[in-house]
Amino acid sequence: MKIRSAASIFPVLLPVLLLSCIQKAERPAKTDFSRYFPLVDGAVYQYSGPLGKAVVSGQINDLFTFTYFDSAGNITGWNDFIRTDHSVGWKNTVSRGGNLPALFFEPPVPLTPWSLTVGDTLLVSAAEIRSDSLNSHLRMQAELEIISTEPVTTPAGAFQDCVEVRLSFKPLYSRQEQMIQGNLYWWFAKDVGLVKYALPYGAGELIWARVAGKSFP
Repeated sequence: MKIRSAASIFPVLLPVLLLSCIQKAERPAKTDFSRYFPLVDGAVYQYSGPLGKAVVSGQINDLFTFTYFDSAGNITGWNDFIRTDHSVGWKNTVSRGGNLPALFFEPPVPLTPWSLTVGDTLLVSAAEIRSDSLNSHLRMQAELEIISTEPVTTPAGAFQDCVEVRLSFKPLYSRQEQMIQGNLYWWFAKDVGLVKYALPYGAGELIWARVAGKSFP
């Protein structure tokens, strides 16, 4: 009988031994947080409180315009949001009526959740640019915090695992008065969008919506 040496057997056994020791692990998919604020042209949201009716009224590539209407159907202002990889940024805001200038954020301020871990904080440095007679620039810091993940029930329905985000601004290197003061709280539901909010000038919740052909309630 011909006996094979250990040296001749080892190359054959090595791949088998390695395969028996290595376990295949699936990498978790990266969460697409832009789903918490789906930017779909033609989507309509009706809120109680100061936001009123909001319509995704235009799209240019990844830039989307939210136009707001009062109960009489008059335009009260609009926001531009830009969709990036897995998130949505707040680019500018324009109000009709009063003497408030339009505000532009450079770079855009994150709006959607970036985490599902309560207590996570995100600090972003940006410029607040005002369309006033001086074209004022204010260097500011946006602070965002994940406050909670919780169910939220509104007249539009019951939404599970909503993410509550707190947003606040503070000026950097300047004593110039900032335009947006106080804390802004947003509750986002996946594949729906903003379902509840609490702002320094008022609060409200989603009454009904139509997003990507689906109606709520």
